[in-house]
Formats: sequence, C-alpha cells, structure tokens
Amino acid sequence: MARHRPDAAIDTATVVALIAGLALLAYWNAFAGAFQFDDYNVIVDNPAVASVAAWWRSMPGIRPLLKLSYALNREWAGGDPVSGLFGGLFNGLFIFHAVNLAIHIGTALLVYAIAHRLLVDHVHAQAVALLAALLFLAHPAHTEAVTMISGRSMSLMALFYLGSLLAYLERRRWLSLAAFAVALGVRETAITLPLALLLVDRLRSPHTPLRSAIANGVWHWLLALSMAAALWLLPSFQYLASVSLATRPLADNLIAQSGAVLYLLKQALWPVALNADPTLPVFGGMSSGWNGYWVAKVALTLTLLGGALIAWRAAGLARWTGFGLLWFFLHLAPTNSLLPRLDLANERHLYLADVGLCLIAALWLASALKTRPRLLVGLAVLLVFGLMLATHQRNRVYRDEVAFWRDVAEKSPANSRAFNNLGYALAAAGQTGAALTAYERAIQLSPRDFKARLNRRALCRKIRAEKPGRTGC
Repeated sequence: MARHRPDAAIDTATVVALIAGLALLAYWNAFAGAFQFDDYNVIVDNPAVASVAAWWRSMPGIRPLLKLSYALNREWAGGDPVSGLFGGLFNGLFIFHAVNLAIHIGTALLVYAIAHRLLVDHVHAQAVALLAALLFLAHPAHTEAVTMISGRSMSLMALFYLGSLLAYLERRRWLSLAAFAVALGVRETAITLPLALLLVDRLRSPHTPLRSAIANGVWHWLLALSMAAALWLLPSFQYLASVSLATRPLADNLIAQSGAVLYLLKQALWPVALNADPTLPVFGGMSSGWNGYWVAKVALTLTLLGGALIAWRAAGLARWTGFGLLWFFLHLAPTNSLLPRLDLANERHLYLADVGLCLIAALWLASALKTRPRLLVGLAVLLVFGLMLATHQRNRVYRDEVAFWRDVAEKSPANSRAFNNLGYALAAAGQTGAALTAYERAIQLSPRDFKARLNRRALCRKIRAEKPGRTGC
C-alpha cells in the first residue's frame, strides 16, 4: 500500500504574503464603503471617541480598548471620520477600513498558526491549516465584521482572543494573559476564552483529568471572573443588563435563539442571502407559543449539540468534527443563548464561531480527497475564490446607505426599521418621493413606529418649504 507523504513545507513569508494578498483582492472595494447602521452611534456621533483625550474623559466604561482604537483612528483622520487626510489623498474613512482589514488579515494568520499547531500529527497539517485560514479569510459572512466599521468589536476581540490562545499553546502564559486582558477590554464576550482553552486542552490530551485541564488555565479563569465582577459594577453595564432582561423572558429567549443559531449556521454554510438586519421569528411565550415550528427548531438545535458531544467522545475525524461544532456553539453562546437581545442574530457574531466550521470543512475536504491531491488543490482553489467573489460582491452593498438599506428591505420585507432607515437615506440623497414611500411602508408595518412618523413629517415640512404648491404629503 502506498504511503501518504507529508506536504512540502511552505515558508512563513509565503503564507503571510498569500493571506495578505488574497485579503486585499477580496476586500479592495471595501475601501469605497460608507459608514452604516451602528457606525453612527458607535463612532460618528459618539463624543467619547472624538479624540484620545475625549476617550480618557469618558472612562471608565464598557469596551474601553475598542473605543480607544476608534479615537486613534479619528485622530489619524484629522479628527473628522469623513474628511480627507494626507493632504486630501484619501477619504477619512480610508484609515478605518485599512485598520479593519489589517485586523482581519492578522486574525486569519492566527487561525492558520493555531490550526497548524493543533494538527501537528496530521500528515497534511500545513495544507489543512492554510485551507482553514483561507476559508475564514474569504467567507462573505465576515464582511459585517470587516467592511462595516463598527464590526471591529468582533474582529479586534477575535484577534487578541486567538492571540491569547496561540500564546497559551506555546506555553507563553503571561503573554496569553495579557492578550486575554486586551480582548476583554475590546469586547466582553471574550470571557469564553477559559472554556475555549479547556476545549483545546481536552482535544490535545483527552485523558487528562478535567481538574488538571482547568488548573492549566487557572489564571485565565481568575481574570474572566474579575472581568465579570468589574462589568457588573459599571452603571452603563447595569443599565444594558436591565434593558436586556426586560426584552423578553429568559426561557422564551432561549427557545427563540434556537432559531437564531440555526439561521447563523445556515448563513455560514450557505451564504447566499446575507442580511445586515434580519427579521427572525420571536417565540410567543411558553403558554401559547409552542407549535410545530418551534418544536422542530429546538429539536434540531439539541440534535446538533448532542451530535457534537457524541462526536467529541469519538476519535479521528469525528472528534475533530465534534471539536469544531462545540467551538461554534461556545462562541455563539454569549450573544445567542440565554441573555435577551433586541436583535436575535447578527452575522458579525459568526466571526469567531466560524473558525470551528472552517477547520471542519478543511479537514473533511482533505480526508475525502487524500488520495487525489491535485483534485483537492483544484477544489480548494475554486472554493476559496468562489467565497472571495461573494465577499467582493457583498462589499458593494456597503458603498452607501441607500444600497445598504435597500438590500435589507428586499431581504426583510417585514422589517419596519429597514424601511425607515431606507427612507432617511433616500431623503438625504434627494430622492424625496421614494423616501416618502419607504416611510409609509415603515408606518404600515409598524403603526407605532414614531421614528418613521417623525421622519416623514420632517420631510414633508422640508418639501412644503421648498415647493409650497406641492401636494402628496
């Protein structure tokens, strides 16, 4: 029987150049993107990130290091996020997009490095690790974390989160703790890292006693607990927690999130209808909401989770599949489990969770075609470039607010917020007739939507002032 020889090694410089080059190819049109959606509350209209001095005065607060990154970007852009910089050579948004893309490249490199280290015993370790990193790099669902500026909360957190994991694997514990602290300072959902370390330790040494595996990351556990306590003492976090708990009952939210998790899984596996503001069904309550739809959603979610746990206890490819699925569920847990959110699901939350799915895809593809390496390379190239093309096309939606909200409205025709925001964008673009139509649709969908009514009234006043004889308002 012929033996499979290990791949010829690719030097690190080539890997870096390949990942950076393909990222630029997939995302070059992202630099034409405008501020969108949450970008205004988080960056443009947020006085706390107007400068580093303003950021310092706003402390303490949640996500301090994320806000610092925005404040630094605004200073580099001359203080105005939409003005020119470097003598007018670039739009002020250029620096925001450049930093986001650099973060994405760095995160993809960490995916490669971690996968390569975990797959040390695999005959095609480097090839599988590189494919996993390229799938992660090119996936169009990640545009919300890369092309949308405020998506940086996920990508920057993931960069330091994975950096901490890599340092942990290399037994550089204090560097790992430092990176973990930064990740927590960017986004509080990094608090799952100790569980991720435990998952990785059990993957590498399945027979290690659980107590010993937990002890290996004891300082990470202490840091996570300290972060949780510090957050709870912040008035701003207490307010957000109270709003969350008032949104819907915890049990109802947990059931509704079964549908949200399946939606995100579908977006990861078949990203053909990406949506920045999806309208997902909300569970109607334990007394009257149960029906076949929710029974099926909950049953399928539990089946996937149970299957992941069963596969995790197996060996070989099945164990890796279990690991990838458990990684996926773990990293959706902070946003898509018990605590209620106004929006059930956002695609940017896939960013870190997708690492597990990309690793599974690379391993399964390599296993299926292990005796046909040329076919494997060909399919991998087609898959990566297909995802890159989809990413390039998805970036076009971010070019202006009209394109962005029109895309949401077309994919979520029952979303009143989408039509209100589309109306606002159309009015700003001078398309008053289309704006009025969008506002009327928003009011029709949600008669209590006071924002759409106020926006329509303001637009009508403006139209009457400019054209006193015009009717239709």
